[in-house]
Amino acid sequence: MERLEHSPSAGAETERRTLIVSYDPAFPAVSGADLRNFRNACLAAEYGPVRLASIMPLGDSSQPSDARIHAIGMTAKGEPRSASLGWWRFAGENRIPRTALVRLRALVQTFKPDTIIVEGTGLFRLLRPLRPLVRQLILDMHNIESDLTGQMRSPKSTRSGLALARKGLGMRRLERKALAIVDRVWACSKQDRNRLIAFSRPTVPIDIVPNGIPHAGDIPQRLPAEAATDSGFPVILFVGHLGYSPNIDAAERLAGIILPRIRQSLPAATLVLAGRSPTPAVRALAGLPGLQLIENPENVASLLSKAHLSIVPLKAGGGTRIKILEAMAWGVPVVATPLAAEGLELVENDEVLLSITDEGVADMAVGLCLDAERRARQRVHAHQAVWARYGPQAIREAVRAGLVMDNDGT
Repeated sequence: MERLEHSPSAGAETERRTLIVSYDPAFPAVSGADLRNFRNACLAAEYGPVRLASIMPLGDSSQPSDARIHAIGMTAKGEPRSASLGWWRFAGENRIPRTALVRLRALVQTFKPDTIIVEGTGLFRLLRPLRPLVRQLILDMHNIESDLTGQMRSPKSTRSGLALARKGLGMRRLERKALAIVDRVWACSKQDRNRLIAFSRPTVPIDIVPNGIPHAGDIPQRLPAEAATDSGFPVILFVGHLGYSPNIDAAERLAGIILPRIRQSLPAATLVLAGRSPTPAVRALAGLPGLQLIENPENVASLLSKAHLSIVPLKAGGGTRIKILEAMAWGVPVVATPLAAEGLELVENDEVLLSITDEGVADMAVGLCLDAERRARQRVHAHQAVWARYGPQAIREAVRAGLVMDNDGT
């Protein structure tokens, strides 16, 4: 196997051209999926030019500051709707217009990538068409969607439970088919890798490429001072794609259960919900006492610099939690559910506080806010842990290993 060697003066022999295909644009990067895609693009750019191709149109005409990376939308705003690939789709598959595939093929022919990285099984319909066009095809599984669907099943509704069960089985079949097409698979954590192996018995390599600290270059590696209390204490931050079901559920429970319980002990507590594409249900939360909604923030650095606490009460999800890493990198202590921190291998009651119930999460948050010494200790330990395990160098090595290519290019 030939491992990619990076040198600032690398010549043609070491150059590798990479195409990353996602559903939503990966630039500008705000939420989990686009942060991972853009991080991968930045690291792949160390070996050669990168194209970020999204099925959905780009939000604006801006481009990454790194000239080696160029973002391209495979559809355009306002153009007529075209037929989609396949006359039916599994629940969980993205709709992919045929015009997008035509443009994607043209991009491959002109750009001539050595590696194509496809974001998740939602883009399954692209795998077979792309397979003969590239030397190495990688499936980047941000989540194990079949497992995620199982987590979201609710005993309250038999009908919805059956629908989710059917969706989960469909996604599992899709995942097995996808693994039979690609050359390599990237998983976010050891737990996700083990889940894939358990139900698919794959013949392709599965690399662990964790999520890293997003926007690491913009974050001071020295622990920042704790946020001032001018605007109240504590300021609690939750960041995520607010059109994504697990995040919507978390936001509603934060607003309806966790924040009111915290405000019983800390009346000045405020909750900031920030993320792209909030649903009407999330927008409706903005009228609640002590709650602020920030839609589609350009960046979250200013929000993190003012936060005293991040609460991540996810009941469903997969991969590794980018926003937990970002909060800790900024020195913001985190209280979460065990599932929210799964795969990060953080030390409970030292680097992170965990509770399975909303009431427990709220009580832990209050206790931490009232204990300045413990809060300071957790900030230090969490900050050190994420920079050591998920900082740029650690993730660079993981991506580098995941971009291995056979000597004959097959």
